[in-house]
Amino acid sequence: MQPPFPSFTSTWHNDTYAAIDPTKPDLSQTGKTIIITGAGSGIGRQTALSFAKANASHIVLIGRTESTLSETATLITSTNPSTKATVHAASVTDSAAISSIAASVGTWDVLVLGAASISSPALVAQADLTAWWDNYEVNVKAVVQNVQAFLPTANPKRASLFTLAAGGFVFGAKATAYLSGYITSKVTQSKLTEYLAAENPNLFAVSVHPGMVDTKVFRSSGADPAKLPIDTERLPADFLVWLSQGEGEKVGFLNGKTVFANWDVDELEAKKAEIEGNEGLLTIGLGGWPFVGGN
Repeated sequence: MQPPFPSFTSTWHNDTYAAIDPTKPDLSQTGKTIIITGAGSGIGRQTALSFAKANASHIVLIGRTESTLSETATLITSTNPSTKATVHAASVTDSAAISSIAASVGTWDVLVLGAASISSPALVAQADLTAWWDNYEVNVKAVVQNVQAFLPTANPKRASLFTLAAGGFVFGAKATAYLSGYITSKVTQSKLTEYLAAENPNLFAVSVHPGMVDTKVFRSSGADPAKLPIDTERLPADFLVWLSQGEGEKVGFLNGKTVFANWDVDELEAKKAEIEGNEGLLTIGLGGWPFVGGN
């Protein structure tokens, strides 16, 4: 379909499609260990199922509620009986618990940091500071904690790490007013992902906007799904499998970038030279710099 918003590709997707079908042989995750936070529902759960369809050997499910994680594990077994699923009930903000999980998991290949927090819409001057700052506790600090816990056991040859971005930051403050805590924390998270890519030669790190998916976090923003072009959960889930091919060897030109799951992957690949030739493209920076006509 035609993009409803400004888009890097001329084709825009709201649902999964053939090029990112996780059952494709070239997207196989056979032999790989996948770790997913926020795996008890929504995009995290669907991502686990997409990796199961891609024949991942082991999927590690992390979230706060054991019962919902167990439901995800059951669905994984139904999807692919050969995929092992393990459940770890813990908050991503619990550094000791995450470190313990990392020690028990051992070597991994793909880490999807999908857990997120969004405070209720509020003016900066009137927001509950504890709730506002929780955006940073989960969306920024917990990402660093998880990286410090898991990175030492990443596959030394090549591993992939994905954070889930908030596409709303591209529209500016006026369009996303009252969501300052969430949006600014997600901008920080995307920039942090750039640093992870720059600092770790054997890590493929990408920040992925999953689209407008009707989840609990999405509704907490105050958005009305009836008024927006809603995307399916399978779109970002299958897109993440596509990004995991070869642990970035085939899609390495996107390392350190922020991308939208809605963008057509064939068109993205066609823009490889353009992306590789512009270090600042698809990254967080100062709009308009270097300034045309300036000094």
